[in-house]
Amino acid sequence: MSSSPPARRPRLPSLALALALCACHRGPPAQEIPLPSLAHVDPEVVEAIQAARDLVRRDPGSSEAWGGLADRYLVHDFSKEAARCYARAEELDPDRAVWAYRLGWSLVNDDPARAVAPFERSLRSLDSYAPAHEAFAQVLVRVGRPDEAFEHLARASELDPESPVAETGLGLILLARSDFEPARKHLEEALERDGKHVEAHVGLAQVLLALGREEEARRHAELSRTLPQTSRRSDLFASPNLPPAGARARTQFGNQLQRQGKPEEAAEQFRLALASNPGYYTARWSLARLLVKQGKRDEAIELLREAERMDPSFEQVREDLARLLEPAQETEEAGSGDE
Repeated sequence: MSSSPPARRPRLPSLALALALCACHRGPPAQEIPLPSLAHVDPEVVEAIQAARDLVRRDPGSSEAWGGLADRYLVHDFSKEAARCYARAEELDPDRAVWAYRLGWSLVNDDPARAVAPFERSLRSLDSYAPAHEAFAQVLVRVGRPDEAFEHLARASELDPESPVAETGLGLILLARSDFEPARKHLEEALERDGKHVEAHVGLAQVLLALGREEEARRHAELSRTLPQTSRRSDLFASPNLPPAGARARTQFGNQLQRQGKPEEAAEQFRLALASNPGYYTARWSLARLLVKQGKRDEAIELLREAERMDPSFEQVREDLARLLEPAQETEEAGSGDE
């Protein structure tokens, strides 16, 4: 009785063919998730970044996840990585103007020419939002397009007739053109809106000097030196609303709480900042000033003595200690910091 021939084993494809077949079924390669160098970064910040990256890994098709990671990078000054993530978020959801707007902000310092297009795209949806026109105008001036910037500042001034920012910008463009009299009117209008707007005082001092009104120019120049050297502009679309992480963000949040009349909550943020990074002197000085206001000068002094023990060569802490040891001295403007 003849037996049937044995069944032939299926032949395995060659390795090259197998890899090619896998590639056909794998789909497009996963989008690379940017990661900056996190050496010397507060552990709390590293943890927050890794959590945001995990959300992208779990849902790489989500513009919300990519935008959230970009927000986290932006608030910690990782602008290049933020720009890549915002660009991806905008690709996934081009109708959400905030991604293009924040993409522009993430590029504005390092590459203003590349910031022009995303700011322009964002204005399709944000045409009624004055800060968006001001931001776009700022970039246009930097890339040598002041005439277009002037139009956007005029629009911003109409949209927000209480803010001095656009009027100051208009005045500075006219100053650069040596159109001194029109520049004066815009800068004076800015100060009508906010008499403490430092940029308007500086610009007006230059205009008045050019017009031969030296005494008035000197008065504005002197006044400008008594004011904070940068003005804050509230811009909800440009500012990610994230839980603070790390010493710098917590210190900024603490200062914001203090301005809102919440000293105890502010003190808690300053203490959390120091727990995250004991060497972050801005947090230490902010807490010391708050303690002095609360009548806790001895505690403030000990806080600075601790910094002195940590770094005996740090000149600033010795200067600030000297101020605190003189009870009559005002501590608000003393000290160093970037807040």
